[in-house]
Amino acid sequence: LGAQNALWLVAQLLLGPGRKAALEDPTYYTLRDQLVYRGCEIDCLPVDHDGLPPDTISADTDVIFTTPSHQSPTTATMPMARRKQLLDRARDIDAVIVEDDYEFEMSFLGAPSPALKSLDADGRVVYVGSFSKSLFPGLRLGYLVGSEPFIRQARALRANVLRHPPGHVQRTVAYFLSLGHYDAQIRRMAKVLHDRRCVIEDAVKQHDLSVAGVGVYGGSSLWMRADEGIDTAEVAQRLKEKSVIIEPGAPFFAPEHRKQNYYRLGYSSIPANRIEPGLALLADALRPVKTTITA
Repeated sequence: LGAQNALWLVAQLLLGPGRKAALEDPTYYTLRDQLVYRGCEIDCLPVDHDGLPPDTISADTDVIFTTPSHQSPTTATMPMARRKQLLDRARDIDAVIVEDDYEFEMSFLGAPSPALKSLDADGRVVYVGSFSKSLFPGLRLGYLVGSEPFIRQARALRANVLRHPPGHVQRTVAYFLSLGHYDAQIRRMAKVLHDRRCVIEDAVKQHDLSVAGVGVYGGSSLWMRADEGIDTAEVAQRLKEKSVIIEPGAPFFAPEHRKQNYYRLGYSSIPANRIEPGLALLADALRPVKTTITA
């Protein structure tokens, strides 16, 4: 039932007390919460402009979680050289890599890089994907690719929670794929997102907003940074009253690294002509409050 459910299955099978997971920081916070519930040790490793640095992964790590296509939330794309380094590091320490291929289909600014799973010669990569972004979130249909023994165990665990995702949903999507509609949908989506991306980048420059991370291959959001001392959660609350939605960045960071002045701007579901007016309101909300003293 989507990538989140797939990650839950993986965590249940591979982690628990006495095991250690390496996690990107910042990252998808629901995954971090799932690992906390498993009781495993969690090593939150700061990402850079190329994603997760392999040389920061400790030798006692059992499972490595990564989002190489578009790092969530910074949107960094892991280059091929680092992908190979990550696979080498996992092999050297005998760890499993869980590849959440977040937004791989949204690489409209350049050809997507090969998935880690496609480069995996040792069978140590578990691949997680979903149709939430490419079709629609309410579909709740994801998938896992892994070794035969792992998939067998994942099926058995899933059957203890739910028998299977609705059959008619699976058949409908399979039919949609077989007719070539999915490929056409991806092409249409790429064109729309590219147009919106151009608009939002121009508006960001126009209103002097600071970009902290921008996916060089595409994606559906920008990772932004406000001035030090600004709490974007408080800004988000005020902007809601003006129908402007931003996603505060603090929850993406591990508690020990938490920063309040980051936020995410999504552009996948807003018409292009509403982007600049929204960013104008955002820029106004981020300006320091000035007080005037009169005699």
